[in-house]
Amino acid sequence: MLKPKMMFGSTHRVNIPAEFSDTTTFLQYLEMSMAELKKIWFYRGRMYHNFNVSKVAGKQRVINAPDRRLKMIQRKIAILLDQLYSPRNPVHGFVRHRSIKTNALSHLSGKYLLNLDLKDFFPSISESRVTGLFISLGIDGEVAEVMARLCCYNSHLPQGAPTSPVISNMICFRLDKALLEIAKAARCIYTRYADDITFSSYRPLAGLFDGAIPAPGKCEPVLLNEKLRMVFQSNGFNINPDKTYYADKNARQTVTGLRVNEMVNVDRRYVRNLRATLHVVETAGISEAQRILKDEHLRTSSIAAHLQGKIAWLGHIKGKTDPVFRSLAARYNRSFPATALTIEPTADQVRNRAVWIVEHPDHENYAQGSAFFLKDVGLVTAWHCVEDYETYDLFHPSKPANKFKVKVSKFCKARDLALLAHEIPTTEYYELLLTERQFQVGDHLLAAGYPGFGPGDKLNIKPGTISSLPMRFGVQMVEVTQKLPSGMSGGPVMDEANAVAGIIHKGGPEEPRDFAVHIEALKAWLVGL
Repeated sequence: MLKPKMMFGSTHRVNIPAEFSDTTTFLQYLEMSMAELKKIWFYRGRMYHNFNVSKVAGKQRVINAPDRRLKMIQRKIAILLDQLYSPRNPVHGFVRHRSIKTNALSHLSGKYLLNLDLKDFFPSISESRVTGLFISLGIDGEVAEVMARLCCYNSHLPQGAPTSPVISNMICFRLDKALLEIAKAARCIYTRYADDITFSSYRPLAGLFDGAIPAPGKCEPVLLNEKLRMVFQSNGFNINPDKTYYADKNARQTVTGLRVNEMVNVDRRYVRNLRATLHVVETAGISEAQRILKDEHLRTSSIAAHLQGKIAWLGHIKGKTDPVFRSLAARYNRSFPATALTIEPTADQVRNRAVWIVEHPDHENYAQGSAFFLKDVGLVTAWHCVEDYETYDLFHPSKPANKFKVKVSKFCKARDLALLAHEIPTTEYYELLLTERQFQVGDHLLAAGYPGFGPGDKLNIKPGTISSLPMRFGVQMVEVTQKLPSGMSGGPVMDEANAVAGIIHKGGPEEPRDFAVHIEALKAWLVGL
């Protein structure tokens, strides 16, 4: 049960969970006795493990990690606090479904960029300030004091506690509101990822500075607009003078470590360092690479875990089909097969392995068509390719001798569509996508199939565009500009993302027009089955 709605800041209303109603109820939720609370109250300093992690330029960041019991308590508190905090759109740090990547994507179209950093972000948030925050939300005063005591260390918010991310975002609620108003007045975009703040715009960010706009590069915070500087001061934060950076359209633009000049990308040095480390592994051995990681870079993790995490993060930013990721992941997998990274196929590889050849067993009157695997649907082809025989042979050109028996499971003669029953292992094929997109005249499409197949032939890809979307005999069709000769029937027409627009129906040099059955006709048929 929830208490009546209370105000968050001055505009946002929240419901206070019943677990915060009084200390007894709160401790019951945490499964904690009063004796344990007293112990933590006086000895919480002993329940943290402090260590350093390396940052850029050899600097160190202090992490205050709570012990197992305190971490369990803080995680339960964080669950309740997440119910109270509704993140604003500009906030990307510690928010579900948002990340460094989404933060950077927000500024991809900007030609001018200003980066700011809040100095000593977590240590700047005092325990008394956290208590005040909870009380301002309408939480019982005693509960607020107990909760702040459980969540803070050395009288401030610790970097390393499960509760610190959501509490820091709640503390910054007013800051985000004020900075968003400044950004709107200056006609620019504002985002925050923890202590990293970014503004960007199509035009110079004159509204954020007093006087002339500085030259690209590091700049002094004193050059910023006084109103902007006062927003930070009034919210209890200081701007880090070493990390104030202005960039124009000709300068190197980064947002939380990612390049955003033309596309979201990692810094070249990141990839260069990965390649160098993998080279050491491959030439000098894993032991030497581990020694360098420990002695020269002060890292205690295994070299395998270190590389795996960095390459996986690269794949998250650039995409799993990116050639740089695929190359580095393949090198890592050769050296560390026990913890191999998943390398996803490219769009071309999916197409090549999704489209197969279907032929009837009458070798004297040999004829063949194409078929393809469609996600959430099955093995699809044109009905006229499989209407004469009970069973057919299906094979992929990469293994022409490895033939699978298939038969028609469902068909629609009017729509020229058929589904084939098969027992092909899922490791043998990829699937194309059943699109939700509305294709239009002029859209570019690729037709795929095996016209006049002979030994050694590969998948034939014919590019073209949609010339019309006619109805023929009551069936929605897709007319394309590319020629669709015999043997391609039953294959897909699709966009570059493997989203299928239709199933090849009829065409070729002897036909005046080339058609595919519209994917909507397939969907309508499936709904009616």
